[in-house]
Amino acid sequence: MKFQFSVYCVPYQGEAQAGDGHFVCRLDNGLLVVIIDVLGHGVKAAELAREMEVKLQKIANEDVESLVCTMHKYLLGSLGAAMTAVYFDGETQQAKGVGIGNTLVRQLGENSRSFSAQAGIVGELLPTLRPFSFGFQADETYLFTTDGVKENIDPDEMAFANSKALDYLSSYFVANYSKPYDDSTAIVVRYCYE
Repeated sequence: MKFQFSVYCVPYQGEAQAGDGHFVCRLDNGLLVVIIDVLGHGVKAAELAREMEVKLQKIANEDVESLVCTMHKYLLGSLGAAMTAVYFDGETQQAKGVGIGNTLVRQLGENSRSFSAQAGIVGELLPTLRPFSFGFQADETYLFTTDGVKENIDPDEMAFANSKALDYLSSYFVANYSKPYDDSTAIVVRYCYE
């Protein structure tokens, strides 16, 4: 059993860099997945997103609540960001996540469900954290998106996702559901036999 993932990101129209970011890291028994949406767009947002990715490399661990709190302290006085962090434990097949701001996690497939983030801004206004948790099975597919990807996705598009290649899915959801006036990012994760 192992984790597979794919990331696809498109900047705001006419800009070279995105203020969205991501961090995906294999830990001992699982996978840490973080999606980032720095407030605003353009060069300053892109620079902060890259800074956040570097910081996450240094502090990566299974404790998503601690991770979000550490990033909040790190970002104080900056533009701030929305972010969702989820740790998928391959040994227990349980996942735990925390989301702040306008990022979203969905389970794709026939049993689709979503895990919305709490209101707030990492680096400015961090609420009392309310983690979410869920079990996952082999060959289930999870989609992480920034708010540059529309929330309302046709259920039929999600129903057959478990049978499709991850690179196809990440690019498909951005290409077909992104907003032209924002950075758009999709991360697709699957726990699979091969």
